[in-house]
Amino acid sequence: MKEKRFWKMLTNVKVISVLIILAAAVMAVIGWHEAKEYEKSVLAIYAQQQDAYVQLVLDQINVLDERSDEEIVQKILGSLDTSGRKYWTLTKDQALLFVKDVTETNRYKGLTTETFFTSDSAARFLQDLEINRVIHETIQMDGVRYVASGVIFEYNSAEYKICLLTNDTVILDNNIFLSSKIGLYVFGVLLLGLLLVVSMIFANVLDLREKRMKAMQEHITGLNKMLTEQTEMIREMNWYHTRWSVFKPSAMEMFVQKIVQRQIVPVVFVSVAFDSEKQRNDFLQKAQILLDEKVVRFERESGDGLILLFLQYQVQEMEKALEQMTLQKVSFRIERRMECREASELQETYGSFMAQISQEGEKEHGADHVSGI
Repeated sequence: MKEKRFWKMLTNVKVISVLIILAAAVMAVIGWHEAKEYEKSVLAIYAQQQDAYVQLVLDQINVLDERSDEEIVQKILGSLDTSGRKYWTLTKDQALLFVKDVTETNRYKGLTTETFFTSDSAARFLQDLEINRVIHETIQMDGVRYVASGVIFEYNSAEYKICLLTNDTVILDNNIFLSSKIGLYVFGVLLLGLLLVVSMIFANVLDLREKRMKAMQEHITGLNKMLTEQTEMIREMNWYHTRWSVFKPSAMEMFVQKIVQRQIVPVVFVSVAFDSEKQRNDFLQKAQILLDEKVVRFERESGDGLILLFLQYQVQEMEKALEQMTLQKVSFRIERRMECREASELQETYGSFMAQISQEGEKEHGADHVSGI
């Protein structure tokens, strides 16, 4: 029982949809994390290459005969390519000697390193620099991330710090890397989209199958109910032999009670009259063939007329059935008819119909006495 309930819960479309969304979200988070790790690995590889470049510049500075501040700036740093996203800095003790280029250097002339390296990560990077050993770190300044490589060298008892700062967009916006990253993102999005589409199709197929099974079960239940009702009705009809029999008026009330209990609606009460006994006999003979078992025939209290009960007939269907009789040259006339569509009103409709029939019978009987006088 528990396994069946668990399997039903797993095949529920809402549960499947939630699980699919959660799985897609988890995969998206994992993909985003892996992309960030990929970026970090690319930046680490670039940082190692940048360290080698800084070491090369340091070696050039060490071979200079005259290593005054001006010589280092003009002969070495001034000759290197710089830009707004990749530049060099040189500090002596706490003073800034060179930043980016001559123009930028003049702006910071006379200022300390704390003025330029304002962030905590940049300050920690400067503190961690070692003598004649290049290190790298990722720092942030003014909301921009840099790959920083630097080293300390000493000359004439003074401590110099030379650094190379590269904006990470220089690396990450590289055409090859950017195309690879976009390709990975596109592949990841397509994979997630495919997962969602396939999973939703699968969920919808399960939902449609469940709905079809439910509809089929309801259809089977309805058919069984209908079959039971028809079987019961046939049994009742066979019991009374409606096609071959004409019942006494006293049986009518009991029959109406039966159809009220069975809630067989709609019902049309019809009173028919004949001009002769021959017409009546001819009507009954043809009715055995043309009218079905759902048309019950009763004698009237007086006269040769008949009362017909059309079970599960509407007025239009009743008229069409009696029209078949007239097409076979059967003579009769409809004196009164009354339709009932609700089972709760059937007893009242029967009483009203019989009351009208009785009144008409009394009028005819009174007219006969008058004509006899």
